[in-house]
Amino acid sequence: MLPVPRSRLPLALPLVGALALFAGDARADVSSWLAVGGGASAQLAQGATTRDVAGTFTWSVGVGSSPLKPFVLGVLYRGTTFVGFGTDLGAAVRAATGSFARGSWGVALDAGVAWRTWGSGSYGDSPLQGVLTFGSPWGLQLAAGAELWTLDGGVSAQGFFAALEIDLLRLTLMRQGASERWWPNPNPAGGHEKTVSLLAW
Repeated sequence: MLPVPRSRLPLALPLVGALALFAGDARADVSSWLAVGGGASAQLAQGATTRDVAGTFTWSVGVGSSPLKPFVLGVLYRGTTFVGFGTDLGAAVRAATGSFARGSWGVALDAGVAWRTWGSGSYGDSPLQGVLTFGSPWGLQLAAGAELWTLDGGVSAQGFFAALEIDLLRLTLMRQGASERWWPNPNPAGGHEKTVSLLAW
């Protein structure tokens, strides 16, 4: 009588379990932004020689690639309300430094288009919009933006704004770095940035 071969499955199960436990931490967190602020703006109407100055309220929300990379690419939606005139709604591509995304000192550049429903076309209806944002710790940032030209072939927009903003996600979820001395963030999105020790060399 021939011996019956024993199944190797019971021997393989512990090996598969050990490999599963050995697998590294797979984190695919993204950068996130949610900012609100206020400031001032100036817009030039068609045929006017002086700009119309108004208070400005801003908000923006967006997501991007991993905050642990040196540079972050993402998309951003922005609203800019010009007090007494109306609100621009825009979509843009954002390029930012990794330190900006991690809630520290850094810079972000947004390039996109805005949809303008106010002004009856005299201020431009679909201006290109560029915004440069300087970020600091604790979620504080300064945004400077410009609206130029128009995509609909009508009147070209000519305006700019500046706003002091606070990014609520750079202040909380994304924050790491020097500010953790006073307010630790045990689990920032993407995990803590790895530091390389010179002693390891």
